[in-house]
Amino acid sequence: MNKNEDSIGIALGGGGALGLAHIGVIKALEEYGLDPAVISGTSAGAIIGGMYCKGIEINKIEEIANSINRIKTLNLFSPKLQKGGIIDDENIINFLEEYMGETRIEDLDKKFVTVSVDINSGDIIYINEGSLVAAIRASISIPGIFLPYKSNGKLYVDGGLRSNLPLKVLDNYDPDHTIGVNVLKNSKISMQSHYSTIELKSEAERNGSPNFIDKINQYMNSDKNNNDNTSIPPLIRSLFNSIQILLAETSQKEIEIVDPELVIDIDVSKFHMWEFWKSEEIINIGYQNTLNNLQNSDFINKLKP
Repeated sequence: MNKNEDSIGIALGGGGALGLAHIGVIKALEEYGLDPAVISGTSAGAIIGGMYCKGIEINKIEEIANSINRIKTLNLFSPKLQKGGIIDDENIINFLEEYMGETRIEDLDKKFVTVSVDINSGDIIYINEGSLVAAIRASISIPGIFLPYKSNGKLYVDGGLRSNLPLKVLDNYDPDHTIGVNVLKNSKISMQSHYSTIELKSEAERNGSPNFIDKINQYMNSDKNNNDNTSIPPLIRSLFNSIQILLAETSQKEIEIVDPELVIDIDVSKFHMWEFWKSEEIINIGYQNTLNNLQNSDFINKLKP
């Protein structure tokens, strides 16, 4: 299909490993000849969008993603005891520099903007100039996971706190058409509302909890029999689920406010935010879901040939 003459803006949302689906989305868009003039990205969307805007071919980005196995995931997200975060960012920054070097955003092949939040003021910060690596690092600073990124007298944290699917910022670039890519629409988090009752445990139940050694044994046995293929401790799992609830909520709110012409919902509900080693499956779902969205919408018909 020939490339369209209309300008297109695409917002790529955050979602940890689920954001790898953006690679499949871009592959499908390319097959339809859709070449975005501007990309906005939060967190995982900032990584994929930044690579693509730098001019790295989407097949190469896919190859990079598929090279991240379990061991490399652990290396990239190695823990470190520190105030303000539990993950050392050194390996992440080295990884980003390997592919983006000292590239500046204003020198990219396409217009690109990342989203962060100033943790002190709560302001949304749109970054469209300066170091590409620094902009991405600031956008992935999930509170409690990574240390806030300090620059220009500000402490930057993950943009998903307020704008996980950065559609609104695209208005500043005045594209003819806007697409939002939401990787959290069909997440494991149901996001429903229910009434329930709850009871306080008796003193005997509270005092009868197993000792430390028994707790470890219980955890190891439960993990051994666990079919969800994870070895993430319950504390970390709870933290990621909490983050996912927040990101899904902010994404949906921005969709409702901006009402873009096309929203591509990617159903990666069977995966977890930390499963970067499952990139091949996640990318393929992003690709197939996007093809289905384009085939079942009139978006293509609105474009100038």
